[in-house]
Amino acid sequence: MGEIPSSRLGNNLFKETLIYSVGSFGSKVLSFLLLPLYTFFLTKKDLGEYDIFITTITLFVPLVSLQISDAAYRWLIDKDKENEYLKKQIISNSMLAFGAGFLLFSAFLLIYSELETFLYKGYFFSLMFLNCLLPILQSILRGEGHTKKFAVNGLLTTFLVIVFNVLFIYVFHFKVEGILLANVIAYTIACLLILFQINIFKYFSFQALNKELMKEMCHYSLPLIPNLMSWWVIGSASKFIILHYLGTEANGVYAISSRFPSIIVIVNSIFVLPIQDGFLKKDIKLVDFSKLLVYFFKIEFSIIVILIVGAPIYTKYVVNSEFYESWRFMSFLYLGVGFNTVATLISLIHQKSRSTAKITFTTIIGGAVSIGLCFLLVGRWGLYGISISYFSGFFVIFLLRYFDLREELNLGINVFSYIITLIGVIALIFLVNVLDFKYQLPLFVLVLILILFINRDLVIRVLKKH
Repeated sequence: MGEIPSSRLGNNLFKETLIYSVGSFGSKVLSFLLLPLYTFFLTKKDLGEYDIFITTITLFVPLVSLQISDAAYRWLIDKDKENEYLKKQIISNSMLAFGAGFLLFSAFLLIYSELETFLYKGYFFSLMFLNCLLPILQSILRGEGHTKKFAVNGLLTTFLVIVFNVLFIYVFHFKVEGILLANVIAYTIACLLILFQINIFKYFSFQALNKELMKEMCHYSLPLIPNLMSWWVIGSASKFIILHYLGTEANGVYAISSRFPSIIVIVNSIFVLPIQDGFLKKDIKLVDFSKLLVYFFKIEFSIIVILIVGAPIYTKYVVNSEFYESWRFMSFLYLGVGFNTVATLISLIHQKSRSTAKITFTTIIGGAVSIGLCFLLVGRWGLYGISISYFSGFFVIFLLRYFDLREELNLGINVFSYIITLIGVIALIFLVNVLDFKYQLPLFVLVLILILFINRDLVIRVLKKH
């Protein structure tokens, strides 16, 4: 595997990566620190209830926001930097589109709440609003090139979430309500901070509404709604299936299992965002992007293998013993996150050409595969079946996008060797699951040495720089 294409590209990418790492790496690590707090102070039932609540919000966010945040980012990075009025139109259109979507949602929620009662209604309304607004504001920051502000905002948001979680759960013993209140306060502060940073009052105006621009932006963002909902089917719909077939406690265990792949999200967010910025802004050419993709693929799955083999070891020391079994369901979740990230990077080619419908089509197929396998496997294999269906959905999406764009990507890889490697990783997963704990540590050390040997060129390169 070759070097990153050029020193200039490497330096720019490293600079952007360093900036994003401040927010992404720091915030995700801080989020990960909440796991012991949750597992020691909340029951499996509490965690299951909270996870279903958040999962429901995640489903509705794309519908309510019209996924206009993606369009705002895409249009802002393309606009002439000197054209302040166009910037005003993009921001105004984005906020008005979100406002219309949220008003419609509010009307439906009001009618539903009159017919049915449900827990945490006020929190549901507040978090829906904030979970829609914050990504739009963050996309405006990124689109304007304020990566440092974006990173600091991410770090601050999660720091506040942790502070208020500790306060409400540990000090006041609010349990699930404490987590929700912590999120509301933290997200509100984060939104207010960005509103003043970008001076939203200067750039928002009803007179700046441009119907033609709004039509173009919605044409880009609306196809992403079924895309994200299909992604939700793969990542979250399974939790309702778990709730129905296995109960709330099983949902609590799976909630912890699904939190651990956030380690991969840490690494991904550090590298994926600057690559996305560079590629869509045309700083990275397609040939260099293809080389970066191969490079990323190798590093990504090296880390995943280490995390899979080490799962029974680090889980033992991070969560309460009541949740220790959660490590058994992580392996295929790690693989799913990995293939999802690579598939997301491949889809940047479609984003660049603004052909988002193709992204949606592949995700719908992957979602159908995942949900179908959930129903087929949950009765026989329980949470193992759910984790396998999660991996399968994202793997199908990766395959569809890879074969659709392989000629354009021209990765120059040996597909057969990658298939053999994947089979080997799956065999390793089953080996880890059947071994006693006393054999798992030696296996972890052996695999770590093997991974370092496979990536010896990269290791040598890093050591030389230091």
